[in-house]
Amino acid sequence: MWHLNEFNLSHKSHTVVRLAVHLPQQQPIVYQDGQEAQAIERAALRKTTLTSWFELNKNDPSAHNISYSDIPQYYVFDKSTTNWKK
Repeated sequence: MWHLNEFNLSHKSHTVVRLAVHLPQQQPIVYQDGQEAQAIERAALRKTTLTSWFELNKNDPSAHNISYSDIPQYYVFDKSTTNWKK
C-alpha cells in the first residue's frame, strides 16, 4: 500500500452527489448582464436532478420505491442527457 506521511492513500470513502432542491419552475438561473431572456428560455428547457427524478418515477416503475435522497445508490445522473440511468 502507498503511504504519504503515514496516511494511507488507498482509503476510499463514499461518493457525495449534489441533489438539487427547488420549488416547481423555480430552479436557480445564472446569467450575464443583457442575456436574461436567453437564460430564462434555457432554464425552461433544462432538467435538474430533481425534475429528472420526477420524470424517472413517471416512466420507471422500479424507481417508485426509491426516495430522492437514495436515488444515487441505484442510478447515475448523466449530465449530458440530464437523465438518471441505471
